[in-house]
Amino acid sequence: MNRHHLTLSFSIVFFFTLLSGCDNHSQEIESFKASIKDNFVDFKGGEMHRKVSFDLSWKLEERNREVPDYFKVVVSDFTIQKYPTTCYEFNFFMKVTGDTSEQFEDAKCPDMKKTPANSIPWYDAQAYCEWLGSIFDKKGSLPTEAQWEYAATSGGKDVEYATNNGKIEPGVNTIWGDSKKAPKLPPSINKYPPNPAGIYGLHGGVGEYVFDWHDALYPADAPEKDPMGPTSGTLKVYKGNDFRSSKISEVYTRGSTDPNYGYYRAGFRCTFTD
Repeated sequence: MNRHHLTLSFSIVFFFTLLSGCDNHSQEIESFKASIKDNFVDFKGGEMHRKVSFDLSWKLEERNREVPDYFKVVVSDFTIQKYPTTCYEFNFFMKVTGDTSEQFEDAKCPDMKKTPANSIPWYDAQAYCEWLGSIFDKKGSLPTEAQWEYAATSGGKDVEYATNNGKIEPGVNTIWGDSKKAPKLPPSINKYPPNPAGIYGLHGGVGEYVFDWHDALYPADAPEKDPMGPTSGTLKVYKGNDFRSSKISEVYTRGSTDPNYGYYRAGFRCTFTD
């Protein structure tokens, strides 16, 4: 898959396919939509106080900059998937669009309908989200980091962990944080209970891609309203804990990943906006 040009080429092909009425998969797509119609949670926009991660604190101190307790962020209305995208769902996308993702051939999918899609580069994940939005007549995308945190904190509540009770109970509501006890393969999308907003798998499934380019200082310089990350970069922000993580991190902790390469511990979920 040519990741850099996939989104544009897919959009053009899909648009003209619909216009011509020659979509050979239209019934399958309608059935697919019906099968996932309950896999979404709507969020009313609002204000969130994003806490400052430890690594950002010392980087700000190095530059003799003030270290606030939090950054005020205002998020607009959006819809997000209740579960991470599954292997089955991503495979269906490739089937009906004719697109391919070479690295997905190495995915770990013990149960296609219950295992989070993995081994997919960021560009291919974004292409899936755009396609998913198009079939629902919405704008589809990977979530911004701010949207991901807003959903993880059940609408901007003051919690540090995206668990059912905001606490860490290893092996009960999140991962073990111990490589000796960690599973070898990605667990089921509903292995652990959801957070109060009904979002599953934010801790303990697969780590998740978000839309933003990564910049270590960007949260400190981001606009207050609907931040989307820097305009360019080489790495993408990576959120959450995967099932092999040796540490259980707070929702505001951020990692980074090369958008050209997938990994069996990395997955994603999509957002819709009007």
